[in-house]
Amino acid sequence: MEPNVRYPARMPRVLLLTMALAVAACSGSEPVATSTPAQADPAAVAAEWLQAAATGDAAALARLVEPRGLAVIAGVESNLRSDELVALLESGMSDALRSEYWSQFRDDFALFSGIALSDLAVGEPLALATSGFTAVALDGGDGSGRVILRETDAGWQVDFPGTIGPSLIGPLSQYLDSAVDGASGEVIAAAYRDFVAPGLDAALSLDPANTRLQFEAEYIRQLAESATP
Repeated sequence: MEPNVRYPARMPRVLLLTMALAVAACSGSEPVATSTPAQADPAAVAAEWLQAAATGDAAALARLVEPRGLAVIAGVESNLRSDELVALLESGMSDALRSEYWSQFRDDFALFSGIALSDLAVGEPLALATSGFTAVALDGGDGSGRVILRETDAGWQVDFPGTIGPSLIGPLSQYLDSAVDGASGEVIAAAYRDFVAPGLDAALSLDPANTRLQFEAEYIRQLAESATP
């Protein structure tokens, strides 16, 4: 399940790939309850993210999803020009763009997976070897998955490069390769270094036998590091 977004007026319909997303616990189970603030509890953040994505709560989604990794994913999916991606990284999604993005994500997720986001529930925590990241299992309908979260100054947030990056690993690598020598190359490489590569490492720790992900993630890491001061 993967989103696709254009920035500002050129947003096309979201195209969901075969996202390695994590959404759920047992079908029919209730969202995880917690007495701690949602941002402090990864499972609660994942559950609140599912609910916000299902209902189109843009304000909650702005708080629950790490924004710069999301910007890279959205830009790559939409094949934004380098300067457009830099603008998205610097200014973030507008409220209107965010609402449209997540509305399309919800609708296309249901269309391509046959499962409504509202039918998914958060499952068990998953151990990660990557510092600053964690994951929770998801399950719904006939499938299962996981959502990866990153610890930030705002607490735990959904990390989109880790969550859906493995399904976009080819386009992610190609986009950086084509952008790195351009006028915006250093800015984009820094975003990859700080907000894409760590999430891919977290995803790889859950799927260490994925040789393509391993190769592409290492290529992205080396290219991003070599292109930044």
